[in-house]
Amino acid sequence: NKIKSLDYASIAVWFSTGFFLGNKHFYSDKVYESPNLGPNIDWFYNPRNISFNQAVDEFADLFESLIQNKVKGKKVILPISGGLDSRTIAAALSKKKKNIVAISYEFEGGIKETEYAKRIADIFDWEFHSFTIPNGYLWEKINEISLINNCLIDFTHSRQAAVIDQISYHGDLLISGQWGDVLFDNPGIEPSANLEDQVKFIIKKIVKPGGYELASKLWSHWDIEGRFENELNKKFKNYLLDIEISNPISKVRAFKSIHWANRWANEGLKIFTSHNEMFIPYYSDEICEFICTVPEKYLADRKIQIEYIKRKSPELARVLWQKYDMNLYKYKYFNSIYYPLRISRYLNRIFKEKLLNIPSIIERNWELQFLGKKNDIQLKKWLFDNPELNKIVPNNIVEDFYNKFKYVDKIKYSHSIGMLLSLSVWTKKFWRQK
Repeated sequence: NKIKSLDYASIAVWFSTGFFLGNKHFYSDKVYESPNLGPNIDWFYNPRNISFNQAVDEFADLFESLIQNKVKGKKVILPISGGLDSRTIAAALSKKKKNIVAISYEFEGGIKETEYAKRIADIFDWEFHSFTIPNGYLWEKINEISLINNCLIDFTHSRQAAVIDQISYHGDLLISGQWGDVLFDNPGIEPSANLEDQVKFIIKKIVKPGGYELASKLWSHWDIEGRFENELNKKFKNYLLDIEISNPISKVRAFKSIHWANRWANEGLKIFTSHNEMFIPYYSDEICEFICTVPEKYLADRKIQIEYIKRKSPELARVLWQKYDMNLYKYKYFNSIYYPLRISRYLNRIFKEKLLNIPSIIERNWELQFLGKKNDIQLKKWLFDNPELNKIVPNNIVEDFYNKFKYVDKIKYSHSIGMLLSLSVWTKKFWRQK
């Protein structure tokens, strides 16, 4: 018995991706209201005939100007990780010694991300605080998180929720490195990709295999006309056709910025905006419009950010880049003289994850939330002790995917479990059934 107020087709897409597309919602009669964090431009691609040095110089002037104007009179909270986006912001703030508080957090039992951050903070003599995201933190925070993002995304990814109260205490303005990796790199699609290739690429990047399997099963259970695969292809094709850019690389970047940023990333960022004023320099119109005029060959492989950091602070460039565990002068040799190291890391991870079906180290939020006896008790309460959930997803399907997560492939089906959990919380908190 289908419930008329629910948009089952959009919920199926939500299950497959972790977020809604366009202006869709759980309800068929409700339109999504954007938090309006950005990006807000009409995307285009008009590359100028400029040199790489000119591109770096223009970026430096623009980026530093935006940040310096925003931080005046503010005590700044700067989250730093082992990546490049926050490091690029740190370079832009390198001459500012006062009123900068660097913070970093890492998973309990995870990669030591805070070590990279502390090295960066020490270079500029900034105040620094590190935090640990504890095992099972979600269950105490689940009500708070759901009220912030209304369960519109798979909120098990919002790890900052575990420490946001401590973080927000340290300043007025939080500067986020969100979306730098999307703007300043090639998404990985071939420049010759046609529209069908672009649709396949987007689906591969955004749709989760376990989520797709669950959505397909529910599509059939809900007796929705047609095939879920066809509906998904049609949606992505139409959204790509709406973007009037011929270059596939720039087109995919625009798609991600219009849809993925707005409907997924920004809902996660609301954890920050619920506590502090936030500035996202990579979302600014000026930076996005700059990106639209830079030749793709300069944007690939993070070239502009890396060169900017080297010029601005060679000492900062010598701090290891977490992705390679090498500094910005050596990382390019990762696939040549350091190739044996790469192969060794890969084989070790595959052996542990695929053959033993256990994570080699805590790298993902769901590992802290779903693994272990105490977490399992909480998870099963939400999945199996909520009759409201079973009015939308029958218990036998919930049980099927729970068992697949537990005994078949934890990595593949963790997304399915996260989405079922999010829906269960939504039915408790927001569902108007009458």
